[in-house]
Amino acid sequence: MTLTSEIKTRLDHLQVLSRIARDITIPLFAAPKGVENKAESGHYDPVTQADTDAEDALRAEIHARFPDDSIEGEERPDYVGTNGFSWTLDPIDGTRAFVAGVPVWSTLIALSHNNSPVLGMIDLPALDKKYIGHTDSSNSRAWLETSASPDVELKTSSCAEIRDAVLGCTAPFGMFRPGELAAFKVIGAGTRFMRLGLDALGYGLIAEGRMDIIVEAGMKPCDVRALIPIIEGAGGRLTNWEGGSATDGGRVVAVGDVDLLPELYTYLGRALDD
Repeated sequence: MTLTSEIKTRLDHLQVLSRIARDITIPLFAAPKGVENKAESGHYDPVTQADTDAEDALRAEIHARFPDDSIEGEERPDYVGTNGFSWTLDPIDGTRAFVAGVPVWSTLIALSHNNSPVLGMIDLPALDKKYIGHTDSSNSRAWLETSASPDVELKTSSCAEIRDAVLGCTAPFGMFRPGELAAFKVIGAGTRFMRLGLDALGYGLIAEGRMDIIVEAGMKPCDVRALIPIIEGAGGRLTNWEGGSATDGGRVVAVGDVDLLPELYTYLGRALDD
């Protein structure tokens, strides 16, 4: 597939969507409002006014500019369009970090064409960083934007051995079941070191070549679709634990060097829980 004019138009519009989301989320990060627990059975799954207000604003802008595109989101019902384009929105990825004042939360925006993610953005307003990637042409690429450097090409690191790798995961004791956690611990014990609690920033750091592996579970489509074009545009790979598509979330593994995957799949396949 080539980078069609339709996709290029939507790529350019990511900047508009970023400004809309930032105008809402940055003030509310400084003074959070409307924090509620939307989970059941004693779990904690927060949603804030920033989540809902930002998603509503993003949906309105997308629908006004691209009325035939579908829209999926974290907080609102899906809108089914009439063409092959679909936007997936997570207005605040890392809501716990947002509530706690930790600046690693982000706005995730993905565009899929015929159910395949082709554009992705991880926008980290509190860190003034945007990771953007596209995988819809033979010249797939990913880049980093900051106010100081608007277009820094991203390339994953060469790291073919787990013992040399830096491993990341947001919350292993919260997202893994016992068998999954056991597999993660085996992988972690064999790495150079690990860093936790990074949310989507960790995937951006893989694209930068700063980290090498992320292993996570319980992911929703809105958590992962924006990440795929960035990781793969920078030369890495993001799949499920069996090596298949991660488009619909679930248990995912991201690497900067694809040579890591065979051994990782062996360890992940030993997870005791289906």
